[in-house]
Amino acid sequence: MAYCKTSDVYLEAGTAVGTITDSDISNLIKRSDTEITDLLTQKGVAAPTNATQLKTASICLTIAKIKRRQSQELSRPNSLSIGGDISFSTSPETEAQALEKRAYDAIMQYINSVNGTGIRVSRVRTRCH
Repeated sequence: MAYCKTSDVYLEAGTAVGTITDSDISNLIKRSDTEITDLLTQKGVAAPTNATQLKTASICLTIAKIKRRQSQELSRPNSLSIGGDISFSTSPETEAQALEKRAYDAIMQYINSVNGTGIRVSRVRTRCH
């Protein structure tokens, strides 16, 4: 059971993913979803077939893996100098860590909603005599 599809990852990450193929993305989604399911199991929560928070988590974890791979294979280097005064710099690891944080926040939001520990608003009624 996949929480997201390859098309979901492309929608968020764009299609410029270096040498990564659709098959690679599908395999990365499987790895991400395994991580999610393992975390849910550790927290005593059954893995659902569908949850928006877990879809977000799956997409974010998968894109983090893509960014790290791009950095390692240099299809997305940390910096690029075109010549003269033109240069660009990125931080794929920082971006990957931010995506992982977003993913784990989404997972915890799901767990809290299932366990009933999320923020709830209730109305208090009083009786007037």
